[in-house]
Amino acid sequence: MIFPSLIDYYNRLSSTGNVPAFGFSIEDIGFVINLTLEGNLIGSPEDLRTKIKANVYDYMPSVVPYSNRVNVRSSGAAKAPNFLVDKADYIFGMSGKSMKQVHHESYKSLINKVCYGTEDPGILAVKKFLNKWDPEKSINLPLWEEISGPHGKWIAFRLENERCFIHERLSVKKCWSDYIAKVKYIKGFSFVEGTILPLQQQYAQFKFGSGASLVSFNESAYESYGKKRGENAPISVDAEFKSSTALKYLFRSKTQRLKIGDANTIFWTERKSPIETFMGQVLNPQDDVVDNVHVQKFLEAARNGKKPQDLFYDGDVKFYIMGLSLNKARLAVRFWHMCTVDQLKDRIGRHFNDLEMERVSERDTEFPGIWHLLKETARETKDISPLLGGSLMRSILEGVIYPLNLYNGVLNRIRADQRINYLRTSIIKAVLKRNFKMEVSMSLDKENMEIAYLMGRLFAVLEKAQQDAIPGANATIKDRFYGAASATPASVFPRLLRLAQHHIDKAEYGYVSDRRIAEIMDNINGFPDHMNTKQQGLFAIGYYHQRNNLFKKNESAKEGEK
Repeated sequence: MIFPSLIDYYNRLSSTGNVPAFGFSIEDIGFVINLTLEGNLIGSPEDLRTKIKANVYDYMPSVVPYSNRVNVRSSGAAKAPNFLVDKADYIFGMSGKSMKQVHHESYKSLINKVCYGTEDPGILAVKKFLNKWDPEKSINLPLWEEISGPHGKWIAFRLENERCFIHERLSVKKCWSDYIAKVKYIKGFSFVEGTILPLQQQYAQFKFGSGASLVSFNESAYESYGKKRGENAPISVDAEFKSSTALKYLFRSKTQRLKIGDANTIFWTERKSPIETFMGQVLNPQDDVVDNVHVQKFLEAARNGKKPQDLFYDGDVKFYIMGLSLNKARLAVRFWHMCTVDQLKDRIGRHFNDLEMERVSERDTEFPGIWHLLKETARETKDISPLLGGSLMRSILEGVIYPLNLYNGVLNRIRADQRINYLRTSIIKAVLKRNFKMEVSMSLDKENMEIAYLMGRLFAVLEKAQQDAIPGANATIKDRFYGAASATPASVFPRLLRLAQHHIDKAEYGYVSDRRIAEIMDNINGFPDHMNTKQQGLFAIGYYHQRNNLFKKNESAKEGEK
């Protein structure tokens, strides 16, 4: 279903002119060479890039003549030029300070083949420039290191006093279309259409690392029955172009692509729908989600199990979502999911319902994104498991159990830094509820008699007693004893209870803490020697709930004093 869905998507985009025709591709132009009609260079190559930050640029996109064989060039790259628009190696015959004579000659040869007999002034100017150009002069060009470097991207030509590039001239595009129409392909059975058609030998590659393809047989071990490369999974020229062009479009999109961990997630709908443009924010809400009314309404309705009362909502439209990551020379499909928007809404709603937890302040994100959750599993973002993002996304989309390394990662972070916050307890609650079918409330539940929950509450009350007795203390019992209290309570709590008596005696309102401790202890018959990971999670939630309750009471008291 992946290829037919992408092909249908290309056809939809093509009807509105959003994707190029066969033999063309939208590529990033970094520099342009301005020429006179006589092929003389005007000034120096013009930088079309906009710098965003160090080594990150916005480029000028353009529809360029393009062939499958130059997607990502490796072996044989010197003799695989692109028509007109290419990199410095081919156009100037230099890369840094290295001569690239073969690249340069093959580039000129292709132009002569494609444009044989043409009188287009743009092509004639390019030919004159190439015949005059001395590659060794390249290193004296301003910004040469940028032009020939990894951030230079593609270089185009433009005639003086014209706004369009030479490759965008109608006569030049016709030359290229006529040339590729003459290319001969072997015929065979295409797995996509199920009939005999001209076959593409190699599926397009995309710039993930050194280049990767969705369909690839880059080593003999992957080949069968003596078939080479694309013959092992035959796809027609038309199907390959349309599906790869649709993928390129999605990879370039700022609204239909998410990068979570090592996985790139792309999504689209079977027909045009406004939900396609904001689903990225629904799948991974940001802190400013409230600024988008449609997203906010969708998320609130989904969490409450209701249908959004919005004119833009289109619940029966089919929704496609695919997660891709790099695996050697191939793009590995981490997940592929197809459903209606209504079904997706229900699963996203269930996810946020599972996560829903009492917030301490307005700074706590009401609808935490996937990246928000992943960051709570590691000290630094580079330490986040590369597989966890895809696994979590799959859990949400398919409504299956959450990955346990999400849960264990949060518990490990709590033990490491003794920080029990809104997001961490939300994750713990969601996993306990979905994976282990446990009923966990959003806020303090005094009817919950689970021993782990009660001990979490008790630990919070003991900490508050200490803070009342020693206001402004740099460290509390949480900093010293949390890990042991949540894992081996019998070894810690008797000592903490004895210590609490000193704090109660010292504090001005110690009797309040004494009453709170007694209330919880009435339901505890003994402290277990050991608690498993489920109980440790419940302990954290009990602590969080009780702390919030104490905080709210304290705030209410202050308001009453005014």
